[in-house]
Amino acid sequence: MTNTKAKTIALPSKVHFGWTLNELLVSLTLMATLAAIALPAFMGQQRQARRSDAQSALQQLQLEQARWRGTQSSHAADLANLGWTSNLSPGGHYRITIEDASSEGYSLIATPIGPQARDTSCSPMRLQLRHMATVVLSSGDDPADDPGRCWRQ
Repeated sequence: MTNTKAKTIALPSKVHFGWTLNELLVSLTLMATLAAIALPAFMGQQRQARRSDAQSALQQLQLEQARWRGTQSSHAADLANLGWTSNLSPGGHYRITIEDASSEGYSLIATPIGPQARDTSCSPMRLQLRHMATVVLSSGDDPADDPGRCWRQ
Protein backbone atom coordinates (compact mmCIF):
# COMPACT_ATOMS: atom_id res chain seq x y z
CA MET A 1 0.00 0.00 0.00
CA THR A 2 1.36 3.29 -1.03
CA ASN A 3 0.71 6.31 1.00
CA THR A 4 0.28 9.28 -1.29
CA LYS A 5 -0.79 12.45 0.28
CA ALA A 6 -1.85 15.24 -1.93
CA LYS A 7 -0.10 18.49 -1.18
CA THR A 8 -2.15 21.57 -1.63
CA ILE A 9 -0.72 25.04 -1.87
CA ALA A 10 -2.93 27.97 -1.03
CA LEU A 11 -2.69 30.67 -3.69
CA PRO A 12 -4.00 34.12 -3.08
CA SER A 13 -7.26 34.67 -4.80
CA LYS A 14 -6.32 38.18 -6.03
CA VAL A 15 -2.97 39.67 -6.93
CA HIS A 16 -2.72 43.38 -6.06
CA PHE A 17 -0.74 45.78 -8.19
CA GLY A 18 0.05 49.42 -7.41
CA TRP A 19 1.11 51.46 -4.44
CA THR A 20 -0.41 51.70 -1.05
CA LEU A 21 -1.41 55.08 0.30
CA ASN A 22 1.59 55.13 2.64
CA GLU A 23 4.03 54.42 -0.18
CA LEU A 24 2.48 57.16 -2.28
CA LEU A 25 2.69 59.73 0.53
CA VAL A 26 6.34 58.87 1.26
CA SER A 27 7.21 59.21 -2.44
CA LEU A 28 5.45 62.56 -2.72
CA THR A 29 7.21 63.82 0.41
CA LEU A 30 10.61 62.84 -0.96
CA MET A 31 9.92 64.51 -4.31
CA ALA A 32 8.71 67.70 -2.61
CA THR A 33 11.84 67.81 -0.43
CA LEU A 34 14.13 67.37 -3.41
CA ALA A 35 12.26 70.06 -5.35
CA ALA A 36 12.47 72.48 -2.41
CA ILE A 37 16.24 72.01 -2.30
CA ALA A 38 16.92 72.03 -6.06
CA LEU A 39 14.57 74.78 -7.28
CA PRO A 40 16.26 77.79 -5.61
CA ALA A 41 19.66 76.63 -6.84
CA PHE A 42 18.31 76.19 -10.36
CA MET A 43 16.69 79.64 -10.36
CA GLY A 44 19.96 81.21 -9.16
CA GLN A 45 21.89 79.54 -11.95
CA GLN A 46 19.31 80.69 -14.46
CA ARG A 47 19.58 84.33 -13.28
CA GLN A 48 23.37 84.11 -13.45
CA ALA A 49 23.23 82.72 -16.99
CA ARG A 50 20.90 85.52 -18.09
CA ARG A 51 23.48 88.12 -17.04
CA SER A 52 25.35 87.27 -20.22
CA ASP A 53 22.42 88.83 -22.10
CA ALA A 54 23.19 92.19 -20.47
CA GLN A 55 26.95 91.78 -20.86
CA SER A 56 26.76 91.03 -24.57
CA ALA A 57 24.31 93.90 -25.19
CA LEU A 58 26.52 96.40 -23.35
CA GLN A 59 29.67 95.20 -25.10
CA GLN A 60 27.94 95.40 -28.48
CA LEU A 61 26.87 98.95 -27.68
CA GLN A 62 30.44 99.76 -26.68
CA LEU A 63 31.62 98.74 -30.15
CA GLU A 64 28.84 100.71 -31.80
CA GLN A 65 29.68 103.78 -29.70
CA ALA A 66 33.31 103.55 -30.84
CA ARG A 67 32.17 103.32 -34.45
CA TRP A 68 29.81 106.30 -33.96
CA ARG A 69 32.48 108.39 -32.23
CA GLY A 70 34.83 107.81 -35.16
CA THR A 71 32.60 109.97 -37.37
CA GLN A 72 30.93 112.28 -34.81
CA SER A 73 32.09 114.90 -32.32
CA SER A 74 30.57 113.09 -29.32
CA HIS A 75 29.18 109.71 -28.35
CA ALA A 76 25.58 108.83 -29.21
CA ALA A 77 23.03 109.68 -26.53
CA ASP A 78 20.26 107.57 -28.04
CA LEU A 79 20.03 103.89 -28.94
CA ALA A 80 18.31 104.75 -32.23
CA ASN A 81 21.43 106.61 -33.38
CA LEU A 82 23.35 103.35 -32.97
CA GLY A 83 20.82 101.39 -35.02
CA TRP A 84 18.91 99.81 -32.14
CA THR A 85 15.16 99.69 -32.77
CA SER A 86 14.35 98.61 -29.20
CA ASN A 87 15.65 99.42 -25.76
CA LEU A 88 15.71 95.72 -24.78
CA SER A 89 18.67 93.39 -24.75
CA PRO A 90 18.66 90.64 -27.41
CA GLY A 91 17.24 88.08 -24.95
CA GLY A 92 14.70 90.58 -23.60
CA HIS A 93 15.85 90.22 -19.99
CA TYR A 94 17.24 93.78 -19.63
CA ARG A 95 16.22 97.33 -20.51
CA ILE A 96 19.19 99.22 -21.96
CA THR A 97 19.76 102.97 -21.56
CA ILE A 98 22.54 105.42 -22.39
CA GLU A 99 23.37 108.12 -19.85
CA ASP A 100 25.92 110.92 -19.64
CA ALA A 101 26.98 110.68 -23.28
CA SER A 102 29.59 113.32 -24.12
CA SER A 103 32.73 113.65 -26.20
CA GLU A 104 34.76 112.11 -23.34
CA GLY A 105 32.63 109.10 -22.46
CA TYR A 106 29.25 107.56 -21.67
CA SER A 107 27.43 105.19 -19.32
CA LEU A 108 25.54 102.18 -20.65
CA ILE A 109 23.08 100.74 -18.15
CA ALA A 110 21.25 97.39 -18.24
CA THR A 111 18.33 97.16 -15.81
CA PRO A 112 16.79 93.69 -15.34
CA ILE A 113 13.11 93.24 -16.16
CA GLY A 114 10.63 90.41 -15.82
CA PRO A 115 11.82 87.35 -13.89
CA GLN A 116 15.39 88.63 -14.09
CA ALA A 117 14.41 91.58 -11.85
CA ARG A 118 14.86 89.19 -8.91
CA ASP A 119 18.61 89.39 -9.53
CA THR A 120 18.97 92.26 -7.06
CA SER A 121 22.69 91.80 -6.42
CA CYS A 122 23.49 92.71 -10.03
CA SER A 123 20.87 95.35 -10.65
CA PRO A 124 21.75 97.36 -12.67
CA MET A 125 24.78 96.33 -14.70
CA ARG A 126 26.89 99.16 -16.13
CA LEU A 127 29.61 99.69 -18.69
CA GLN A 128 31.18 103.15 -18.53
CA LEU A 129 33.79 104.79 -20.70
CA ARG A 130 35.61 107.59 -18.89
CA HIS A 131 38.07 110.09 -20.38
CA MET A 132 38.14 108.20 -23.70
CA ALA A 133 40.43 105.57 -22.16
CA THR A 134 39.07 103.87 -19.05
CA VAL A 135 36.33 101.26 -19.18
CA VAL A 136 34.59 100.58 -15.86
CA LEU A 137 32.43 97.48 -15.48
CA SER A 138 30.17 97.75 -12.45
CA SER A 139 26.94 96.47 -10.97
CA GLY A 140 24.63 97.09 -8.06
CA ASP A 141 24.45 100.32 -6.11
CA ASP A 142 28.09 101.33 -6.57
CA PRO A 143 28.75 102.74 -10.08
CA ALA A 144 32.50 102.19 -9.70
CA ASP A 145 32.62 98.64 -8.34
CA ASP A 146 31.29 95.15 -8.97
CA PRO A 147 30.69 93.75 -5.45
CA GLY A 148 28.55 90.84 -6.68
CA ARG A 149 31.18 89.88 -9.26
CA CYS A 150 28.50 90.08 -11.93
CA TRP A 151 31.01 90.79 -14.70
CA ARG A 152 33.28 87.83 -14.00
CA GLN A 153 34.20 86.09 -17.19
